[in-house]
Amino acid sequence: MIIADSKIFEQMESELAKAKAATTKASQDKHLHGLMLLVQLAKTGDERSEEATNVSIPTSEPAQITSMDGKKIELEDGANGDSLLDF
Repeated sequence: MIIADSKIFEQMESELAKAKAATTKASQDKHLHGLMLLVQLAKTGDERSEEATNVSIPTSEPAQITSMDGKKIELEDGANGDSLLDF
């Protein structure tokens, strides 16, 4: 997902205004932290979009679970309990 720089800048301006208007140090720190994250996003956004186009995701064969007759199904990891809580 590519985010336009203009949207990031709008959010940065919003966070800066909220930080300036904050009445407590904790609230100001929260908004400054959000501003810092947006700056990092703006700086690395171009690098990540280039990486995303070059990365291929390997596909693997899913475990085939086709039994519908009520029998326990043996999976590759050996789990075959009746409950989700069985380990």
